[in-house]
Amino acid sequence: MKTTGVVLAGLFSILLVLIILKLMGYSFNKDYFSFDKQQCIASEDETRAGHSGIQGCIFWMRNDYLEKTQSWKDEFAKDTDYCNEKYGGDTTKAASYAGFKSLSDPRCNYGPFTNQKRQENWAYLVSKEQDGFYAYCVEQICPDQRLFK
Repeated sequence: MKTTGVVLAGLFSILLVLIILKLMGYSFNKDYFSFDKQQCIASEDETRAGHSGIQGCIFWMRNDYLEKTQSWKDEFAKDTDYCNEKYGGDTTKAASYAGFKSLSDPRCNYGPFTNQKRQENWAYLVSKEQDGFYAYCVEQICPDQRLFK
């Protein structure tokens, strides 16, 4: 009889706590018990091709990291003599064919320079290494579920 009373008091206490949480605006998260983080990661990898989802997040975070730590902006120096000799005149305007071609030269334009730097670091940018960027991106896209919302 004592045991039954203790069990009933415990159940009543749990029910009371749940009611109070509901009155405070919290709701029960039904996905809490069925959520599988590994399944979420696998489905993200299968459904999102290219540079989106977890892999895209990792790629662009690593890209930004390399761009800052390797000082790509400081490293880029427009070779004006080369650009003028090869493309002639004002390489900032795409009005002429030569001016347009200069826009894709890494020695004349920063955009192609960054593409060249990405190609040099490609193995790192697309590696499957589970580093800090991986952990951050997984947490952003497949966050741990909470019992109450």
